[in-house]
Parts: sequence; C-alpha cells; structure tokens
Amino acid sequence: MDYSVDVNAGKAYATVSRDEQVLFNLRLFASLDTAEGFDESSSLDVDTSESGVVRVTARSSVWESRVTTTRFLPDRIEVQTTVTGQGRLTDVHLLGGRRTPRGFLPSGSRLRQVYSPNPDHPTRVVRDAVEPATISVCGEGGEPGIERWLFTPAPWCFAAAVSEEWIGFSLVAPVAEQNFTSYHYRPVTGGFSLQLDYEGHTAVDGTFTTPLLVVHLGGDSAEDVLVRHRELLDAAGAVPSRVAERPEWWSGTIFCGWGAQCALGVRTDQAPQPLATQANYDTFLETLAGHGIVPETVVIDDKWQASYATCRPDPARWTDLAGWIAKRHAAGQRVLLWWKAWDFEGAPPDACITDVGGEPVGLDAESPACVELIRDAVTYMLSADGLDADGFKIDFTARTPSGSSLRHSGNRWGAALLHEQLRLVYDTAKQVKPDALVVTHTPNPAFLDVTDMIRLNDVLHDHSAEPGYVARHMSYRAGVVRSVVPELGVDTDGWMMPSHAEWRDYLRIQDSLGVPALYYVDGTDTDRYDFRTEDFDAVKQTWNRYRARPTI
Repeated sequence: MDYSVDVNAGKAYATVSRDEQVLFNLRLFASLDTAEGFDESSSLDVDTSESGVVRVTARSSVWESRVTTTRFLPDRIEVQTTVTGQGRLTDVHLLGGRRTPRGFLPSGSRLRQVYSPNPDHPTRVVRDAVEPATISVCGEGGEPGIERWLFTPAPWCFAAAVSEEWIGFSLVAPVAEQNFTSYHYRPVTGGFSLQLDYEGHTAVDGTFTTPLLVVHLGGDSAEDVLVRHRELLDAAGAVPSRVAERPEWWSGTIFCGWGAQCALGVRTDQAPQPLATQANYDTFLETLAGHGIVPETVVIDDKWQASYATCRPDPARWTDLAGWIAKRHAAGQRVLLWWKAWDFEGAPPDACITDVGGEPVGLDAESPACVELIRDAVTYMLSADGLDADGFKIDFTARTPSGSSLRHSGNRWGAALLHEQLRLVYDTAKQVKPDALVVTHTPNPAFLDVTDMIRLNDVLHDHSAEPGYVARHMSYRAGVVRSVVPELGVDTDGWMMPSHAEWRDYLRIQDSLGVPALYYVDGTDTDRYDFRTEDFDAVKQTWNRYRARPTI
C-alpha cells in the first residue's frame, strides 16, 4: 500500500494518510435503521487480528448482530456490513452511524471538493465538500429543490478531491441487490457519511449484507474515478452482458418534435402536448426538408397516445399513425415513439403501485397485469400488425415511486424495480423487432442490458451564467456516459435551450459528443427567435461533419 492506516480501536475509526497527509478518518461501523427503530451501537468490538482487515462487531439496538468488515487493499478500501435479525430496512448509513450516548458519528474528512455524475445544476459540476449530493432514481424537475432527474440513475459513484488526488466512493452490486431509491453523500463540517434509502421495502428475516462500498484512491480526475468505477463493476461481475453489435441506422441523425411542439405552443398560446399531431409533424418535416435537412430518425414526442399506459394513438391527433410511419419508412427514415415510464393512465388498478388510500401512483412491473399491459403495448407499437415503429424514447424514469407507505406486489424496489420495468419493455421490443432502438437516460452500468442509447436529457437554465454554459454542461454529461457505458450511443438532445445564441453554440459541438439531435424547426421557444438561412446552414454543417466521421 502507498498509504498508511492507523486504527483507533477505542473510537472505531481508521486514519488514512498518504505522504504524511491525512485523507480522512473512516468510521469502521455502520447503522442500518429499520421501520421498527434506529440502529444504535452501545458497544463496538474492534478486531485487527487479520493483516489489512478490521472487523467491528456491534451490540445493536435493533439487530441480533452487526459486523462491519473493512479491507485495506493496495489501491482501494472495501467496506461491507452484515446484519442478522428481523426488520424492514429504511436508511442505511455507511462510513458512519449512531453510537450511544454520542449520537450520529460521521467519518472525518479532509475532502475539498465533490463531483456527482448526476446533473442537478445548470453550470456546476464540482461542488464544495460541505454541500450534499444525491444520485437517485427519483427526482422531479417541476418540484423546487429536486433538480436531480436528468440521469435516473447515474452511476452509483461520487468522486472527491483531496489536494490533487481524486477519490471514488463506489457501490458495487448487481441490479437485483439495488433495492434502494437514492445514494446520498452527507457532509458535515469536517466530515461526511454515505446513505442508502430502502424506504421500508426490504424485509430482513435472517441475514442481510449491504452493497460493497469501495473507496478507491489515486484518481487523476473525476472522469478517471468513473472509469475505475466501471472497472470495479466489471471485475465483480456486476455488469449485465449485452449484444455488442449496433445496427448502422442507430447512428443516424435525430429530429425530435418536442422542441418544435413547444416553440409552436408559445407562439400560439397552447400547451405543447396537444400539438403532437399528424398535421404538425408533416409540417415540421416539410419545413426541414425545404431547407435541405432530412433526419434519419424521427421521434414523435408527448402526447401522441390517447393513454400513456396503453399506447394507442389518439385518433383526434393521428388519423393513421401506422400509415404515417410506413411513409417515413418508404422515405428511408426510422420512427421512435415517446414512452412515459411509470405512468398509469389507462392501466387497470391491479397493474399499479398504490398509496395508503389505494390510489394508483405508478405501474407495478412485478404485477402480472402490468406485465401483460406492457408487453401488449410494446408489441402493438413495434409489430407489423400494429404501428411498426422502430423503437422508443423512454422518458420520466425519475418518476420512480418513493414512499414507505406505498404498496406493490413484489420484492423489488427503487432501482431494481425501475430496471424490471425497463427490462419488460426492452426484452419485448427485441423479441418483436430485434433491431429496435431503445433510448433512455439511465447511464448506469447496471442498466446496460435495458438500453441502447443514452439521452443527455433536458437543458437546465441559468441566465446569469457565462455564455457557452450549455455546451460545457452537456460535455460533462457526455463525459459521464463515455466513462461508464462507452458501449452505448449518445443522443445529444437539444431542448430546452435558454436562447438562440446558446443553441447555436451547442450546435457547434454536438457532433463531437454523439448523435446530433435537432429539436427545433423554425425557431426557439424560450426567446422566440425565428430561424434564418444561416441557422439552417449551421444545422447542415453539424450534420455533415458528423456524417463524415470515420465511425458514427
């Protein structure tokens, strides 16, 4: 090891240093709270008899036994806790916990900065170490204070800087064991701990072991930490396999009509969803073609369907969606349909997760009725006897239900339940149409088997930021994808641009980040800028550069 460890057995923490500089004082115990009560340690027995290993056995207030094992390896530190007993897990605290009579004790820290791979701010990528961060499958852009819905989930890894060194805090577990909704970095002045939210939906009757937490040292940058995170997952066999080949058409330029719907809406004082009509999409594509812009892939966005869960076209908006798609195919184009994860509109009650009053709050992918519903919807959308579409843009994965009082049919929760829902969509899609393209915003290696392309997602706004902030922030998002799931394509998105100027600036680099995606047809929505000849020329220049690349 090129770091030193000094164990304080009386207080159950280890001081980790390098070159006589303290990195942190890691607590060698945890707390696994339950719905029945907080997990408090009244005594801690520290065993250092095995070289490089510290085992701490606690007398717990809620568990028959709790043992935390910490292994100090040459380039990393591995921590895992096993409890025995009965209880429904709520909050699991790592590198910190409750010890009577002192209360909650975090790890000590010399961390200066923290990086989260989950975008939650329009401009900031690195934050001060005293500011919290969350990686989650839950978030909501329309709710104040919860701007963490763009990658759901991002990779389960925080990066932190001490001097010039970057350190990673990685969770290593297969998706079947990811029955939590959120992974939190919880700082305090001079310290921190980590937390997982199980929300009472994991019942322990016997033994339970936490996901492996790996503290890996010696990173050169935050992205380097993410690359190491993926390597750890691969070495542990925690990354699902996927078919390596990608059909060439998946790399085709994209037009998504959502931005055009929004631009039309602000100019006509209408909501954008009712503007997802056959007539409008004909106009969108005719306008682009009139300027020499012909996308290879067209995305029909929210709300083409009469009901989100059943996915049949709204006849008032689409008189012949199957025929429309056939015309696009005849023109050499592919069509993706926007699909809203979790939405129960049109679903039977027995296909849904419900609240304490019995009201539906989201689809329940472990319910037989939901399995039948999703398989029927996907088959209809993709089959030659249905709409014959070519794949999906899956959105709103951040609507993953959260709450200890919610009721559902199976044992999965949080990330594991989201993965199960996407698996139903993905596997059915591939059975119906093997080259179907499934686009999500789940850049997490555990989801590698349920997605083909990662969408960088919507642009957040900061009108006080320096010009060019959109391009910089989208580059950071693309860097997350490139670091942890390089096998997947990147849909570069392009909505909601804060201004025409920011849109043009981002357009200049889109082709270097992934597949260029055009969301606007004749102008932007925010500043209502009407496009001119030079704007259409700029789109063509970006697309031509992209198409000229050796590999796309």
